[in-house]
Amino acid sequence: TPCAMVRYGKELSMVKIPSKASAKYLAKKFNKTEQYIAENVLVLDIFFEALNYEMIEQKKAYEVAGLLGDIGGQMGLFIGASLLTILEIFDYLYEV
Repeated sequence: TPCAMVRYGKELSMVKIPSKASAKYLAKKFNKTEQYIAENVLVLDIFFEALNYEMIEQKKAYEVAGLLGDIGGQMGLFIGASLLTILEIFDYLYEV
């Protein structure tokens, strides 16, 4: 049975609110001071690091019938080559 596993990596980074203008905007919007905004407001961004994925599958390289067929083919090749070699030796001895 195939198994499935999902693994998510994580990375944490922190920065202060990027500009005084954004702190001022948020202070006005929420009716707080800029100092309160700078010390207590959090911006949370969650996103995927990459939008691609990797799928790993395991498959049989050979079926048993294919393996036996390949072994038989190699054996036939070697037997045929050795018979030709024996015939060539007889031919050489006959000529000498």
